[in-house]
Amino acid sequence: MDLTALAIASLVMFLGALVFSATGFGIAMVVTPGMLLVTDERSAVVVSATSGAIIGIWIALQARKDIPYKEALPVVIAGAFGVPFGVIILKFADPTTLRVGIALLILLLAGLSLLNYQGDLPYAVPLGIAAGFGVGVILPAFGVGGPLVMLFLMTRKWGRRAVRAGMAFYLATLSSLGVAGMATAGLYTAERLTLIGATLPTGLLGLFAGALLIRRMDERVFRYAVTA
Repeated sequence: MDLTALAIASLVMFLGALVFSATGFGIAMVVTPGMLLVTDERSAVVVSATSGAIIGIWIALQARKDIPYKEALPVVIAGAFGVPFGVIILKFADPTTLRVGIALLILLLAGLSLLNYQGDLPYAVPLGIAAGFGVGVILPAFGVGGPLVMLFLMTRKWGRRAVRAGMAFYLATLSSLGVAGMATAGLYTAERLTLIGATLPTGLLGLFAGALLIRRMDERVFRYAVTA
């Protein structure tokens, strides 16, 4: 990878971590397509998932007092059951299928986020569990998917800190399980580990910048930021 490609990868990692830190999700929505500009499909997903796990754990630990464990745990557990299926898809799927799948999912999730639904959600618990499992499959497979769970959490009428903390807890857990599965499947290479190490410093800068932003957001601005 030349210096220009490394600069692009570092920039998208900074932006992804900034979004993740400020809202509790979104790192994969930024990092995965950005990484596709400079590396292959599997590397983009592996780098995004690994950095997401590291940053997500930090956010979840810092915001652990704000996590609504009772409501979030069923969604997290459902997602954990989906992770092995996602790792299998990532390992064996055709690269073109992965690239097209990533693009379609980003367009779909971006469109759904514009709905910004805030009313009472019927059958909220089973829908939350279904969303958790579905994202557990597609997140390690395609590197994106978090907005599906985020949309569910936004209907729960939690405050911005609870939404951010609950989402970070979900993604940190799933990304960590995904990393373990990727390691078991032999998806970590020297080149991918080098790329992770090279871009992680800018990710940490984005993490701290996002932490400053969340302090300046009220509930209305937070919802606008999530939709954007």
